[in-house]
Amino acid sequence: MIAKIAPNEKLPTYMTEDGVLMRRIISAEAEVLVSESHSEALRSLNEARERPSYTLMLCAAGGIGLAYSFASQNPAIIGLFSALLAAAYILGRMIDLPRRNVVFAYSFDHVAEERYKALVAAIDRIANASKLWFVKAQGDITNLQAWKKNAGASALVDTKETSVSYVLPKGIASNVTPPMIVIDGKNCYFFPDCILVEENKRFGAVRYETVRTAVRDQRMIMNVAPSDATVVGQTWKYVNKNGGPDRRFKDNRQLPICLFEEIGMVSEGGFKGLLQVSKHGISGAYGNAISELGRGSNELKDAEPLVIAKEG
Repeated sequence: MIAKIAPNEKLPTYMTEDGVLMRRIISAEAEVLVSESHSEALRSLNEARERPSYTLMLCAAGGIGLAYSFASQNPAIIGLFSALLAAAYILGRMIDLPRRNVVFAYSFDHVAEERYKALVAAIDRIANASKLWFVKAQGDITNLQAWKKNAGASALVDTKETSVSYVLPKGIASNVTPPMIVIDGKNCYFFPDCILVEENKRFGAVRYETVRTAVRDQRMIMNVAPSDATVVGQTWKYVNKNGGPDRRFKDNRQLPICLFEEIGMVSEGGFKGLLQVSKHGISGAYGNAISELGRGSNELKDAEPLVIAKEG
């Protein structure tokens, strides 16, 4: 059984007040997640993101002019500078579009398309769960004091709620809008040929054939059970040695024990992610879909996305 905590520590390991050693789940940084087949695409994408924005510079200049125009209190002058600001934005976008954007274009055969649809459908089921978390750190409870104060849990986890959205990364145009899950500060976009990982405005890529997944049941002690959770038992917020309520605490109450699913992901390049889903029995299809995409990657036509990036 596992109870939740939420400390702010960012170290690889840290000790809680109750003496529980917590170990963070640390994934490789996005910029080191470079598969050979995506190296050119990632180079173009990262270079495009580093180029200065003429839209921002021109709008800043236009905004300063508009601010000064208000001092004149002349509607004609204010209108002129407002029009200049709008023109600056349009001009900046025209200049930036080919300089700071890339295109990922995919062509599927029928088998590859069905495999990708299966992954999207599996992620849809996860998205429809009441709660979705990623695990930041976890640690075993090995002393009696921590066990009693954490509802008799055998371990602690530090989690943060996340969600699934369908969105393209800023600066990318594509004929596919992928599902995206935020995992510990990384935006993970599930494209047909890879998980595109965005972190601190840099990109990396994890090919599906390098990803290993595991789905397992996990019992969690909750303050309040999510609406779709399967409740498998009860415990006390503060327990005594025999598992009953510790009557020294006036606010002691029973807590639900919920059966969740845990999804683990790890790649050969060092990408790691651990998700928890409140609804039991929906995550198995996700692992299967990742495996199928990995096995069928050679059947994906134009497996490397067509990248268009013009030098500025």
